Amino acid sequence: MADINVQRKHQLSLPDIRAKASELADQLASKFGGEHEWEGDNLNYKLTGIDACIACTTEDIVVDIKLGMMMAALRGTIETEVGNLLDKLLA
Repeated sequence: MADINVQRKHQLSLPDIRAKASELADQLASKFGGEHEWEGDNLNYKLTGIDACIACTTEDIVVDIKLGMMMAALRGTIETEVGNLLDKLLA
């Protein structure tokens, strides 16, 4: 499995960063499909061949993505897209 890790520091409150994580997951689901749900302060996102966790803390937001073999070829595209979306949400 290919792994992607995108992390950004922020100065938002926990409720605010959780809202940003929800926006990120909504945008990913809109663009690629998949489903997401909260488990504590982690937002889990699943799509065939992709398992992702968006971890929210008061200091940073971390997106960990595990790609299956078929999705590994798109690693660079997915990493760039997630990074760009996250940067826009936190701007």
